[in-house]
Amino acid sequence: MLDYGMYKRTSPQQKLFGVETQVSPSLRSRLASSWAHLFKCEVLPILFRKEDDYAMLYGTTGRPNFSVARLLGLCLLQEWNDLSDQETLDTFSFDIRWRYALDVDDEEDYLSRRSLVEFRRRLAANDPEMKLVRGVFDSIRDSALNRLGVSVSNQRLDSTHIISNIRVRGRFALFTNTLTVFLKSLNEEQYSRVPEAILEWHAQEPEGWFGLGPAEQKIKLEELAQHLYTLILLFENDDELTSSEPYQLLKRLFSEQCECTTDAHEPSSKIQVKKKSEGATLQSPYDPDASCGHKGPGYSLHVTETCNNAEKTEIITDYEVHGAARSDIGKALSVIERLDAAGCKPETLFADGGYPSVPSVLKVKEQDIEFMTPVNRSRLSDDVVGRDQFHFNEEGVVTQCPMGHKPVGHRVLSGNNSTRRSLHAIFDGDLCRACTILDQCPVRAPNHRTKGCQTRDTVGDFRLEITPAIRLRDHMYALQQTTAWKDRYKIRAGIEATNSELKRAHGIGRLRVRRMAKVCFAVACKVIACNIKRWAKAHMSLKRTLRGCLSPFRVCVKLWFDLIGVCLFKKRVLDSGNTIVVTI
Repeated sequence: MLDYGMYKRTSPQQKLFGVETQVSPSLRSRLASSWAHLFKCEVLPILFRKEDDYAMLYGTTGRPNFSVARLLGLCLLQEWNDLSDQETLDTFSFDIRWRYALDVDDEEDYLSRRSLVEFRRRLAANDPEMKLVRGVFDSIRDSALNRLGVSVSNQRLDSTHIISNIRVRGRFALFTNTLTVFLKSLNEEQYSRVPEAILEWHAQEPEGWFGLGPAEQKIKLEELAQHLYTLILLFENDDELTSSEPYQLLKRLFSEQCECTTDAHEPSSKIQVKKKSEGATLQSPYDPDASCGHKGPGYSLHVTETCNNAEKTEIITDYEVHGAARSDIGKALSVIERLDAAGCKPETLFADGGYPSVPSVLKVKEQDIEFMTPVNRSRLSDDVVGRDQFHFNEEGVVTQCPMGHKPVGHRVLSGNNSTRRSLHAIFDGDLCRACTILDQCPVRAPNHRTKGCQTRDTVGDFRLEITPAIRLRDHMYALQQTTAWKDRYKIRAGIEATNSELKRAHGIGRLRVRRMAKVCFAVACKVIACNIKRWAKAHMSLKRTLRGCLSPFRVCVKLWFDLIGVCLFKKRVLDSGNTIVVTI
């Protein structure tokens, strides 16, 4: 077992004379009815229980750590209010609600900025996947669901675009910054080997291309691309340098944005900049994990939350962060896998049209989950017959067509314009050719026919592909045209408000950090803070409702005791023989 000598566990014992004892009774009452009270009584104990998981961040020498639970709580409050580090530390020192929530006394209300930054740095270095913070999220989510009685049977899923602390200004800035980062990483000996032309460019203030025409822009980019290529060839045999990140970024940028028109190993090769780059391309040398998708450069955040809980608040049940270049298609499977492992598996999952694919929908259905999402299929005209109008039995084979004709059999044949083989229903060709709706029917005519031969002039039987995937797609498409489906699906739009809340109130749209590990930590803290805020609002609302319900009962009890007191007083007076008139 590893010995983390400098790790010190925080005592969960609450202070006997906390900061609330320093204020008046009225302010003490307001503290007890604020979010800070729920944070102190519900969230802080969870953080205390998670402290030992973070012992690996500390070594065997040095000064004992500041309370890990309170550091985590401070990070949550920072992202709750979207504050900078200095604003967070100032608020921690001077805001009594923060000190009450974190249960600190006058001797613990100061924390240096270095301690906060170093804690996040160690966490990013030792846990880049942020599994420890995911554990905090899971515990707080489960507690909120249990205390508020929120059902997870219905959930909704959506993605939103977020940007790390980078500035994207086009290809010229990308080439310039990547070259600058590499040149600054060289030692004195390596820097002396750089060609004079590149040194002159680096010594001058890099000029943009504002006001330049397309031809001049192209020339400037090709010059920078040639510099890239020259440096890559110059240091390709330096094992120490080639393993460094700045050199790897040079190679990545060149492979994504440039191409050689002649021999790639010749220094005089002609280098051209690609007209268009595709895939998860580099967006900034300062954040190589960011990529560019259809929503722009940065990252994508997938958020899942409960829904259809009537008057109760909704709780975020899952989140996931990845580069913006990755598509949403099929992501519902990984979301369901995490929810199932956490015991929050939904019965119905609502998502937009960017998530479904035929294979993923089939796998979701196999898990007994209703996937309410629009399928991507071109709309059929009103006079076209879809597969949903054919009759199928429980085994998935066709029993009759929309006109009541039965198939003559089923065979495994190649699909349309592909070598993939699948199950087909075979229909009598004579019946199909005589059918009045043949031109609108999805059945496929026989292959053995001459070019230009009309469907009704063919010879042979007709067939219909009936794979489970195609049937499911057509069935889902038919359902989503109904009013009942549209009424149920309206609830999905509510998650757009959650995305807006995360961006507007918690600043998740534009982060103060970069690199995947730090982005994941910031996003996790913001999502956890959003859940705590919702939990606190629901808790205070419940207390107000309960207080309102008990008010009439309290008045009746008070009147009852007053009457009893008057009766006892009159009895004592009569027993003493005195005559006193008591008015009630």
